[in-house]
Amino acid sequence: MNSFALYQDPLRGEVLKISGNQIGMSVVPRKVSFSDPILLRHILCLVIVVHNSFHLILCCRQLKLCKRTSVPPKQMEGIFSQEAFQASKDKQLHASSLEIFNIAIDTLYSCLDLYLCTLAFLWKLTVGWYRYAGSTWLNVTFMTVFSTYLVVRKLPSLFYEKLVLDPRYNVDPEKTPPLLGLICALVFVVVFLQVAVIPLTAIFMAIHMLSEWYFTLFVWLGLVGLSVLVLAFVGLFGVPCLGKSRKMKSTDMDNSLKAVLDDFKFPGRVYMVHTFHVGRPTAWVMGCCCCLRLDIHDNLMWNRGFSSDDFDWGQMGAGLNDEQLAAFVAHQLAHWKLWHVAKGLALIYFYLLIYLLLFGICNRWITLYAAAGFTTFYPSSVGFWLVYKYLMPIYHDISTWIVFFCIRHFEYAADAYVNRRGYGPPMRAALLKLFSDDYEFPYVDHCYLIWHRLRPSILQRIDNLQRLNMISGVSTA
Repeated sequence: MNSFALYQDPLRGEVLKISGNQIGMSVVPRKVSFSDPILLRHILCLVIVVHNSFHLILCCRQLKLCKRTSVPPKQMEGIFSQEAFQASKDKQLHASSLEIFNIAIDTLYSCLDLYLCTLAFLWKLTVGWYRYAGSTWLNVTFMTVFSTYLVVRKLPSLFYEKLVLDPRYNVDPEKTPPLLGLICALVFVVVFLQVAVIPLTAIFMAIHMLSEWYFTLFVWLGLVGLSVLVLAFVGLFGVPCLGKSRKMKSTDMDNSLKAVLDDFKFPGRVYMVHTFHVGRPTAWVMGCCCCLRLDIHDNLMWNRGFSSDDFDWGQMGAGLNDEQLAAFVAHQLAHWKLWHVAKGLALIYFYLLIYLLLFGICNRWITLYAAAGFTTFYPSSVGFWLVYKYLMPIYHDISTWIVFFCIRHFEYAADAYVNRRGYGPPMRAALLKLFSDDYEFPYVDHCYLIWHRLRPSILQRIDNLQRLNMISGVSTA
């Protein structure tokens, strides 16, 4: 009996053994057919290489655009100094270079995992540790080891960022965590992952026993139901981890904000969120029906709503004035008025349903596991990763393009809506002010934006608002 295993099933009398023939590191297919695991391995690696090369080209386009621009855009003259532009450019160069490295290292890892049978080796270790365990326990243990391996794969990227990119682009060490601190954070991530991985693996193992159609329906309904519960929760309680919420009374609002709420006939509650840290200034409408609320983060307000006597002078002058704040809130209410959240969720649910249907079919393809180096005795849980990583990239790119396109259209539609209501000029001023508070690189390559940016750039929105304002001015005249 295996004396060093942490868990043994007293009812199991036979020692578990990995039986069957592995393809190992073979590279010559036995036959030209998708049923040949060696040929399938080559095809899967080709899919990864083509997919990642496409995104590598997009990132290189953004990097090239960043390198060849040397002056800020004309629309931001007076608020964007040359020094601030150079700082934002260095930040973008840093981010693009890191993204390119991550894509390249992911391509290498993904191909090596197949050709070196890395996942099959982790499974062999798991079975060696727990030779008398049941199927569920083996899958839970394998996913624990596998999730740890995925975190360890982040180390090259971490070292490249801290030891190469940070010195190259003059990143202030006082404003970024040290390398040792990030490594300790990864250790914490490994521990924290197990809190989610262990119960989720056990649950999915139970669901996996169903047929692919019941599996798809069960998981899809579960995710939809969970998202509805989350919507109801945030509608009632907000997002407590972001900060403390305080309900705003009529006396707490200025006339501009009152006018916007009356104009849109907003039926929900309005809260001011005192954020625990200075994050991205924003406001949003959350929840649905009777659980509707508008959250306005305090860092969106001028000086976070404090007077100059009791305010942190390091953030003096940040935030929007009353008119700009009202226009920004009007933009968020336009999303609610135009049902953008509901439309976005319906679109995501639709593509999630198709994804789960494809996943339910492909997850039971035995040749897929053989291509990764497994025999007929393999962990069912690894199928979630194999299908996601090697079979779904093309579907993911198509669905991402459509979803991102619709969400960017929603942003433009909300801007057009508030412009028709007379909030166009203050909304444009609000975007410029938010940009001046936290400079980011204003230029974005169009092809890169399609697959990598959920929203239009601030520069695109400013130009669009200016165009809408000119059109409305001409039509009025």
